[in-house]
Amino acid sequence: MDDVGRIILIIAVIIAVVAVIGAAIRYIYFYRKEHFECPHCGNEFKPKVLNMIFSVNAVDGKIITCPKCGEKEYMEPKKDK
Repeated sequence: MDDVGRIILIIAVIIAVVAVIGAAIRYIYFYRKEHFECPHCGNEFKPKVLNMIFSVNAVDGKIITCPKCGEKEYMEPKKDK
């Protein structure tokens, strides 16, 4: 591999690492200070990490499935009390 190829690979790895660290910080903040509330049944919950990762991001919230009623709905995070 030539020098340019190595530099591109190193930059790509650095960008990936920064993205993973940024996502981890965001999720840690969420789990400490926020939760979701289902608009159908009123259940307040903090989804599992894999559900957060694989749910669809939309505007300020997520399209996520309520663990109580099973409805998949857009929900915005709310601050913990």
